[in-house]
Amino acid sequence: MGTFIQRSAIARANAVLRGSAVMWFSFAAIGQWLFLSYVVWVYGSSAWRGALVEWNQHLSGAYQPGYTVNNVAAIAHIALTVVILGGGPLQLIPQIRQRFARFHRWLGRSYLLAVVSTAVAGMYLLLNREIGGLAFTAGFVIQLILIVGFAWMAISRARRRQFVEHRRWALRLFMVASAVWFFRIILMAWLVVTGGVGVDTETGQGPFLDFMAFGQYLPLLLLELYFRAQSSDSAVHKLVMGVSIVLLTLLMAAGTAAAFAFMWLPAF
Repeated sequence: MGTFIQRSAIARANAVLRGSAVMWFSFAAIGQWLFLSYVVWVYGSSAWRGALVEWNQHLSGAYQPGYTVNNVAAIAHIALTVVILGGGPLQLIPQIRQRFARFHRWLGRSYLLAVVSTAVAGMYLLLNREIGGLAFTAGFVIQLILIVGFAWMAISRARRRQFVEHRRWALRLFMVASAVWFFRIILMAWLVVTGGVGVDTETGQGPFLDFMAFGQYLPLLLLELYFRAQSSDSAVHKLVMGVSIVLLTLLMAAGTAAAFAFMWLPAF
């Protein structure tokens, strides 16, 4: 009888954990697609009108007349971001993966190429522009290293047909590839709640921005804790993790709403 009750409790806890993960992913996908609409409108409309110099209003030093390498890096970074924001969430939807396997494989290859390429282009832009401080640069160097490493692990596991491990590495890649998006929504939530404590919006520096250079990887830590809860035999562990994810999802949703209202929507 005791074993049955324990198994029942674990089953319910697993349901809570799975439900919280689905909730988190749903809000993350919506948030990324909202950001995608902003990127397409702001940068796409300027490119359509041949006014690439307007990009500098949204991305410091993105377009510099006469600096071909810089401009190509900026164009690649922005164009590939569309693939990342649009295709990343689609890659993780089980129904698409199961029913449209060929589409999943080709989108996955495109996503991996886009993520690695835009990370390299973004790093070039960061190192050639005066934005942020040493911590800011170090945080994004770490992002580049993690992206390349996770992409390689995801590819190698897929080739070995180790699909459970492949999915885990793909999720890790999604987290670090989304770090810039996480940075924006966490920063906006912080600005709304504190009024901008520790942030100098003119110089792009400040204690909070130094923290966020590494704090943007907190969702990756959350994913690792989720993996541990999945494999745990403790119903309490699973429930605590599930409730924590729900609470963090609500915070993420609030940050997304603030970013959309104050950063993205005014650009339309």
